[in-house]
Amino acid sequence: MTEWLAASSALESLCWGVALFSTALLVMKLLLGSLLDGLDGHFDGSFDLLGGAEPVPSGGLKAILAGCMVTGWSGVLCFQLTRLTPLAALGAALGAGFATFLATAWILRQVYRIESDGTLQPANAIGRFGTVYLTIPAGGQGSGQVQIEVQGRLATLDAITDGPAIPTGLRVFVHSVSNGVLAVVPESALGASRASELTPEPPPLSDPALARHKTLASANKELPNG
Repeated sequence: MTEWLAASSALESLCWGVALFSTALLVMKLLLGSLLDGLDGHFDGSFDLLGGAEPVPSGGLKAILAGCMVTGWSGVLCFQLTRLTPLAALGAALGAGFATFLATAWILRQVYRIESDGTLQPANAIGRFGTVYLTIPAGGQGSGQVQIEVQGRLATLDAITDGPAIPTGLRVFVHSVSNGVLAVVPESALGASRASELTPEPPPLSDPALARHKTLASANKELPNG
């Protein structure tokens, strides 16, 4: 009995320490984020348990602290409010903390994905047509601006060209992007072959439609003039 009480007291004290320490750190991280930013780089990385190898920027430390905090407080509650054995209480606390860690990391990953999807990526403009908004100087001697639809919205982006200057209002084609600046050429410079590739041909008439067309054409020829 004495050994059971001693083990219970030691584990409960450990849970109290983990709970208070991790709670204090988590509150500091949330209120004074820059104070612990240096530690984030050591914990941010890939959570393979969540199915994937995507980083959770500035979130690894939060997930670990949240897991530790729930582990500590769960252990305290188990010892205070239940009649579980020390090992059972510790197992329940660790399970709750691990589940909290996974849930927190998953939520942070989803937030990161939403933020990334909403960020405009100039590279997505490659292969698209736009309209010159501000004249683009010749020979890459400066940049102009192009209005182009990227990621479902109209954006105004810097653009350069290696050829002659492209005046405002001219339609251009984006062939590459460097450091967020579009490299464009006038649509007229693409050539007939390129234009034919970009312009879909109308679908051919089906056999019944073609036969009907020929019948009407022959009937019109047989009609008397006047």
